[in-house]
Amino acid sequence: GTPTFMEALAANGTTNIQTSVTGVTASKRRFIDDRRDQPFDKRLRFSVRQTESAYRYRDIVVRKQDGFTHILLSTKSSENNSLNPEVMKEVQSALSTAAADDSKLVLFSAVGSIFCCGLDFIYFIRRLTDDRKKESTKMAEAIRNFVNTFIQFKKPIIVAVNGPAIGLGASILPLCDVVWANEKAWFQTPYTTFGQSPDGCSSLTFPRIMGLAS
Repeated sequence: GTPTFMEALAANGTTNIQTSVTGVTASKRRFIDDRRDQPFDKRLRFSVRQTESAYRYRDIVVRKQDGFTHILLSTKSSENNSLNPEVMKEVQSALSTAAADDSKLVLFSAVGSIFCCGLDFIYFIRRLTDDRKKESTKMAEAIRNFVNTFIQFKKPIIVAVNGPAIGLGASILPLCDVVWANEKAWFQTPYTTFGQSPDGCSSLTFPRIMGLAS
């Protein structure tokens, strides 16, 4: 039969819901470096991509299920489900399709042990050619369009966070309607570390959620 919404959540390891993640330790901050050489679970990726209802993109998998659309990050053009313009365009395309079809909501999750490591800085740096201003403008526009897609999406977006959510991978979460996280999920926005401006409207949404002091 057609997989149910709760079965889809269970497949992402988010049946044990955790309402908050506190105290990101130094060892957790090294998580990405420690796992960089470890590939995603190939069996899970194969299983997802072989599903009859899965629409094949390069960096995401889209499954049309009973009453909802399931979008999974499964990036090949970046590491650790990072976001570059190609990934962001595919997510935007999937959301646009879900907005127009009979889906009642969207479930957004990821394949593997990492939810999303935010912007793919290596991708962006490689494209900073002699015309840095032009390339920087294109990058900013790609990020702006991606964020606006979440803001303007009129159906509920449910996010299942199955691992680390960093930078833009964390800042887009308040733009969604419900966020479920399992015990392996943690959140970090290292903007000052990288000399980066806060993205995803987080300078507005985070104070509203966590309070000005936090």
